[in-house]
Amino acid sequence: MSKAIVYYTVFDDVHDPIRQDFIHSLPKKMADEILQYKKQGDINRLTAGKYLLKNLLIDGGFSEEIFSHYAIDEMGKPFIKDFHPFNITHSGRVVACAVLPQEGNIGIDVEKIREIEVLKFDKQFSPPEMMRILAGKDPMQTFFDFWTMKEAVMKADGRGMRIPLHSIRLKEDHATIDDTGMKWNLYALELDDSVKAHISCEFEIKDLVKKCIPTTQLFK
Repeated sequence: MSKAIVYYTVFDDVHDPIRQDFIHSLPKKMADEILQYKKQGDINRLTAGKYLLKNLLIDGGFSEEIFSHYAIDEMGKPFIKDFHPFNITHSGRVVACAVLPQEGNIGIDVEKIREIEVLKFDKQFSPPEMMRILAGKDPMQTFFDFWTMKEAVMKADGRGMRIPLHSIRLKEDHATIDDTGMKWNLYALELDDSVKAHISCEFEIKDLVKKCIPTTQLFK
């Protein structure tokens, strides 16, 4: 049975400064990555993502020591040697980290729901996909559903933005990528009313575990 675990947090105000020692207590590679950013919201979200990963690692029975083995592969995807596949995402006031407790690939994407001109994204969606978006009761909601599906697949594949969004074909509960034809299963996540979120995995996930960690408890 395939299982996926998602830990997430929701900021009351993502722009409120967090203590600098929360950042500096992280492994240097992580802290340096975070401190490249200037906007407080970005700093807070990136820091929260690392602490969610740390909680998942410890709760999974792994030694905290391997947390310092965090690295980025040649495609830009983070990994930790001797730990499970994981993926981190954030948008708006929501940050989430997904772990797949077995060999394989997993991607997670969350996007803040906001006003956009849907028709400007016709290059990212096929004509049938755009028709499905526009025909929905709430095109904005459907747009961000579809967007997070495609982004989750990109991240699970590992090539990220190197994959053109229009080459990802959305089906009812899965997607394929034109150059591989591989099937990627898709699962919706309800994390907060302000966002849409999806997970993508090559396996069928039978057990999807979610845990919300308040920011007041996260930074420890």
